[in-house]
Amino acid sequence: MKEPFLPAVFKSNRFVVINRTNRRHTSGALCVHISQVLRRHTLSSPACMVMLSLILDEGERDIRKVLPYLEASGCRLHYLVLAGSWSDKRFISERDLEFLKTATQRGRIHYFDLLVTRSPPRFQQRTTAVAQVIRAVLDGSCQ
Repeated sequence: MKEPFLPAVFKSNRFVVINRTNRRHTSGALCVHISQVLRRHTLSSPACMVMLSLILDEGERDIRKVLPYLEASGCRLHYLVLAGSWSDKRFISERDLEFLKTATQRGRIHYFDLLVTRSPPRFQQRTTAVAQVIRAVLDGSCQ
């Protein structure tokens, strides 16, 4: 659990990166970790970032166990969906994206569909687009 930091790109907003993902840890362990981080930083109220993999396989890392926890957390939620893979030309399936839309009651989904496969210029383009959305969320212009 890191202390809040001020990223250079978002000069006045404190961030905490919850450095676990359901790709490497079970969904239950991830929820426990998120809870610990949120409790630790309640008074400083920084923006928190959690990386999630859209795993829908009914297994231990299935996101269906994490989304209800996040939705009930009381936090203002923004899901930044990076649809294209860096390593190959795969995209998140329409079925999986539809599940996320259905499961998201309180949060807002921001969808980035630029194909970035092994292209540093395209990756940079997507990075810029993601940073713009994060800035808008942090300054309150993106509800």
